[in-house]
Amino acid sequence: MSTHVVWLRNDLRVTDNLALYAACQDPNATVLAVFIATPAQWEKHDMAPRQAAFLLKNLTLVQQALAEKGIPLHYHECADFAASVDWLVQFCAQQQATDLFYNYQYEINERLRDKQVKDRLADSVVCHGYHDSLLLPPGSVLTGNGEMYKVFTPFRQAFIKRLLESDTTCVPAPDARGEPINNTVELAPFSYPQCGVDSDDFPSGERAALQQLRRFCREQVQDYDQRRDFPALPGTSKLSPYLALGIVSP
Repeated sequence: MSTHVVWLRNDLRVTDNLALYAACQDPNATVLAVFIATPAQWEKHDMAPRQAAFLLKNLTLVQQALAEKGIPLHYHECADFAASVDWLVQFCAQQQATDLFYNYQYEINERLRDKQVKDRLADSVVCHGYHDSLLLPPGSVLTGNGEMYKVFTPFRQAFIKRLLESDTTCVPAPDARGEPINNTVELAPFSYPQCGVDSDDFPSGERAALQQLRRFCREQVQDYDQRRDFPALPGTSKLSPYLALGIVSP
C-alpha cells in the first residue's frame, strides 16, 4: 500500500490545495500531513510576532479540518531549513512513505531546501510539486524575445491573455478517508515571539477567509478602484494575511 505525505508550508487550507488534492486521488493510499516550524529561519526572515500567532491559530484549524477527513497532521519544530530537511527525510523513512506532495515556494532559501529534500529522497520517495500559490507560475509571462516585461501595460495585456488560456478551476477539498480522528494532539506553542491578532479584524481559518472574500465581492469590489487608496475607508479586501499563509488560494 502507498503512503502519501503532504508537506504543508504556506498553504494552510483544505480547499483548492493542489498538493493535498493530488495526494488524496488514490483511494487506497494512506495520507499523512506534516508541518515543520523553523523559528531560527523565521528570525532570519524577520517574521512578525503577529504573523507567528496567526500562523499557529490557523495551523490548529487546519489540523482539525484534516482530522475530520481522517488525515492526521504531524507537527514538528526544529531550528531552520537545514534541520527541517533532516527531519523530513527521517520522517518519510519511518512512515515508509512512497510519495511526497508539496506546493512550490519560489524564494531562494525555500527552493534550495526543496532541492535538498528531493535529492536526498531520490532513491526512495517520489516527489510531486505543484504551482499553487500564484495565478501563473514564474516565467510564464514573457515578451516575444523570451525576456521579462519592463513596461506595465503590455505586461498586463499579456498576463490577462495567458491567464484566460490557463486552467484556473478550483479543486475541491478531498473526501473523507475513513473515520474522523477525535484524539488530535494539541499543537505546542512555537518557540518564537508572538503577539495577539484582533479576531474581529482577522478571524482565523479558511471558512472565515472565504466568508470575507464573498463579502468583499458582494459589497465592496465595485468601489475598490476609488476607495483602496484611503486608509480611513474600509475599501480593501483584508485578504492579504490569508493569502500570505495560503489560508485562501489566489
